[in-house]
Amino acid sequence: MRNGTDMTDNQQPLAPYLMRPPRRWDATLPPESETGFVHDVLGLLRRRWTTIAKTVGILFTLTLLYCVVMTPAYLGSANVLIEGKGPELLTGQDPNAAQSPFNIPASIGSKYDYYLTQFTLLQSPSLVRRVIEEQGLAKDAARWQVSYLPSWLKIPSFFHVAPPPNPDNGTGVPPTIVSQYLKQLTILPVRGTRLVSVQFTTPDPKLAAAVSNAHAQLFVKAGLERLYESMDQIRTFLQTKLGELQIRMQEAETKLMKFQAAHNLLPINLQKDVAAERLMDLSKRLTDAQGQLFALEAEYHIVERGNYDSLPAVLHSPLIQNLRENYDRLEVEHALLALKFRPTYPPLRQLSGQLDHAHKLLDQETGKVVKGVEAKYQASQATVEQLKNELEGQRKALLARKDVEGEFLALTSDVETTKALHDNLLARIKDLNVAGQSSLSNVTVAEPAVPPQWPTFPATKMFLILSVVTGLLLGTGIAFLRDSMDVTIRDARDIHRATGLGTLAVVPSFDGLLDEKKGLFRRMLKSGATNGHANGNGNGNGNGDKPVVDPASPPLLLGNGSMPPTAEAYRTLRTALLLSRAISPRVILVSSATGAEGKTTTAVNMAAALATCGAKVLLIDADLRQPRCHSTLGVKPSPGLSDFLTGRVTTEPIQTTRVENLSLLPAGHPAENPTELLTSWIMCKLLQDAREKFEFVVLDSPPVLAVSDGLLLANLADGVIFVAESGRSRQDEARLAIERVLQTGGVPVGAVLNRGRGDESYYRYYQGPAARSADEILPPPAKEKA
Repeated sequence: MRNGTDMTDNQQPLAPYLMRPPRRWDATLPPESETGFVHDVLGLLRRRWTTIAKTVGILFTLTLLYCVVMTPAYLGSANVLIEGKGPELLTGQDPNAAQSPFNIPASIGSKYDYYLTQFTLLQSPSLVRRVIEEQGLAKDAARWQVSYLPSWLKIPSFFHVAPPPNPDNGTGVPPTIVSQYLKQLTILPVRGTRLVSVQFTTPDPKLAAAVSNAHAQLFVKAGLERLYESMDQIRTFLQTKLGELQIRMQEAETKLMKFQAAHNLLPINLQKDVAAERLMDLSKRLTDAQGQLFALEAEYHIVERGNYDSLPAVLHSPLIQNLRENYDRLEVEHALLALKFRPTYPPLRQLSGQLDHAHKLLDQETGKVVKGVEAKYQASQATVEQLKNELEGQRKALLARKDVEGEFLALTSDVETTKALHDNLLARIKDLNVAGQSSLSNVTVAEPAVPPQWPTFPATKMFLILSVVTGLLLGTGIAFLRDSMDVTIRDARDIHRATGLGTLAVVPSFDGLLDEKKGLFRRMLKSGATNGHANGNGNGNGNGDKPVVDPASPPLLLGNGSMPPTAEAYRTLRTALLLSRAISPRVILVSSATGAEGKTTTAVNMAAALATCGAKVLLIDADLRQPRCHSTLGVKPSPGLSDFLTGRVTTEPIQTTRVENLSLLPAGHPAENPTELLTSWIMCKLLQDAREKFEFVVLDSPPVLAVSDGLLLANLADGVIFVAESGRSRQDEARLAIERVLQTGGVPVGAVLNRGRGDESYYRYYQGPAARSADEILPPPAKEKA
């Protein structure tokens, strides 16, 4: 070791940097440009891409597993053609006349109400029960029910409620079966056409087609049954009236013939009388009125019997049919809730209120139709009575003028009136008979369902695509959430934001450089340490013992014969110290806020970087509690600093290392009072002597927030280098550590960010064929003069 080195010797490689006085930089740097939103988002995605990838992978795997374990379901589809509204038989409308769905009276509602009514009837519980009974679906519900949960996933038994007695309400089909059937049934109108697709989903493709066809066919059949029931009631009434008219007609003709024979009168003579023509006109009007009265009387008798549902006006009222289907649906939902909950359950009570309200609306609309029928019947009765009175008055006038001719005219009019009514009712009955023998339904099955070849559930491709998209969105959201909650230091901007310090160097992670692909660099370091001691350049104590190398010790990247690209970060740190604008520190303290942030690695490699330039460097392991510098440099841990401060050794136990120009003062034996030792006068004298013997003194101290040793040493050093680890060091802890350093009189020089995102230009540059180390470019150190 050279003592009394002259710092003004021009032969020293770092003499220009050591001789220059501290400089003040007066120029103002331009403000750092703020990065845009897109740049920040891309940076976040780059940092958190593993979170997004894991989220996408988990969702994709779960979705794929779900598609594999789920039982496939097939969709059967039958198309039903629904024409315009059916004919009104009692009004005399042509049964074969085609109607447009847009010719519905506005008083009923929208022009689409008729089709909406048909769509509702397709999903009516009564129709569903008929399909279930015909196909025998209630016997083996597990055969056709579709489950969207795996078979091995069972709902706990305590969630099930025991059904009350008679759960099917006398229909033969439980409400739960009806509800499950409606869940698997889809009624889909084909846009721009009068076709409606009846779709049903089951695990069996043949059963899916069979149920779809049965549902469509029973829908057509149910419509015909409602029409035939109404026609039968009207036919029975008309046949009864027809029998009465036949008796009346026979009696009237008998009276006319007897009267004509007794008075030798001819009907032709009465046609010349104006009064007779008036009488005939009234008779004709009365005939028409009575015919209409008979038609309305048929509906009125239905009203009297209370069979309101058989009224044609009720059957063809879309509003009443909608209310009826809504009532049936609410009744099914009420029955389902009643199976599971008590009557005091609020949703059940609310549903009961809705059910009562729906029943009230249905009764109101039906009552309006009934009142309309009654009003029309009463008005027709009044018209008939008025015409009868007028006809009777005209008859009396004729009798007063000509009793015989008047009586003959009355008998003739009675015969013609009765005959006209008879013919009218006979024509209506014939129309009903023809309609009963032919299909009057405006609903037909246009295209029956066929068994599908491919399942519709699960849609594997769509589910996987949705899982990827959902995973990307969810993963991005989680990444943003984690990033917003992350208070750790990630880059140089975070260090400056937390501490106000500039970043002297960013050291990338060593993990990717010390594996098989990078040449087993860590083994090389350890073998280099062993060889160095075997060649006599060992621990400096002259005993030649092989030092024990700790596999977990911080790596030494400089001065060991290897030049990994990561070492360039410590050369950058060396340059920043030599060209520091504010101060030129010679005694440098390396510390951090908490432990395991890489301060020892930084101290060792920074000292080695300064030594490789030819400067004499002393590395002092001032972390008396957890020393590690000796294991990195391959020297014995004692005697050391604590032994010298406690007086166990009288001379400074400085040891040489395998790195040229680098000496180490290890921590020594464990001390009971490390804080008192570091604040002693001997420690101050040691640093003062080291300034005279070495160009640079680097101190590795304990963490600032853990113990007070680092704060005490910061006051003795020229500058403090603060070390932080990306993704581990917290911003609040770093700020608190710098505040404490400033309070104790320390001078923070800058920060070093470990495990940061390294500059990839290092690796690209070092991979070139002409790459050389920085030590090859610098001039060799000057030899000592004898």
